[in-house]
Amino acid sequence: MNPQQAHSDSASPNFGDLAVVGLLAVSFVAYFWDFLFRQCEWAFQQTDDWGHTLVAPLIAGWFLRRAWPQIESSGVRVFWWGLLPLGFGLMWYATCVFGPPVLHHHNLRGFGVVCSLGGLGLLLLGPASIRHLIFPMLFLFVFGQTISERLMSYVTHPMQSITALGAHLLLVLGTLDAELEGNVIRIYVMGDDMSTSVIPLNVAEACSGMRMLMAFLAIGTTMAFVSFQRWWQRVTLIASAFPVALTVNVVRVLVLGLLSLIDPDLGTGEVHTMVGVFLLIPAWLLFLGVAEILKRLVVDPPNDVSHLGAAS
Repeated sequence: MNPQQAHSDSASPNFGDLAVVGLLAVSFVAYFWDFLFRQCEWAFQQTDDWGHTLVAPLIAGWFLRRAWPQIESSGVRVFWWGLLPLGFGLMWYATCVFGPPVLHHHNLRGFGVVCSLGGLGLLLLGPASIRHLIFPMLFLFVFGQTISERLMSYVTHPMQSITALGAHLLLVLGTLDAELEGNVIRIYVMGDDMSTSVIPLNVAEACSGMRMLMAFLAIGTTMAFVSFQRWWQRVTLIASAFPVALTVNVVRVLVLGLLSLIDPDLGTGEVHTMVGVFLLIPAWLLFLGVAEILKRLVVDPPNDVSHLGAAS
């Protein structure tokens, strides 16, 4: 048997390895069934808000598969210290299920799930896999579960206020008579008979731009760690999701306000949804523009080998 054939035989998984992985997967699903069932139920019921949670595990698994050559080259082995995070995650989840009511929280259970999964990976892959496991586990924890409304409100409410303020400012700059009270914009229109009518434009929580922000954060995080090697580029691209989502959302509210001047019914219903969908195109182009600028800010030095070859 030649060395290449021996290496391929050792690298390919045998039936015993597949059986162990299958048993672990079934045990994992059985133990965390309540969390997984609720998460899938909420994701399918609120696809616009949390549909990305169904894709996040696949992306996290892809990140791990992408790093697999580095993990394999550094040596895959059983690392018994991985039992510590695995055991802690299992006990934490059980405490959140059967413990005090204050701990009966979906996101606290999600921490136990991710901690257990990371501990299991550390146990089976060894200490060399730690730096490759951290990012997929964080990605899964942030984007793989539904975040409670109470936690979301810390971001949603400021985004509502900024969106309402920005849209009101643009309307005033456009010489329209508009008044801002809380998150409600009132547009005053004078008719032909000199009477004044009021068109209210309510910037509700659904209009805060949180849906767009979560989508761009998930996509931006994936793009950042695939396209860039420098941390400042990755952090900048991920952080740019906030101003991009806010800017496009302000424009969306502005467009809805202008449409309401034509017909108040145009600011609601299907038109309201279509405007949001249509503005996803410039939002995506703006996000790609930020990524392109970050690429052009860095000029990598030419490869020494190719440089010498060209010189000769």
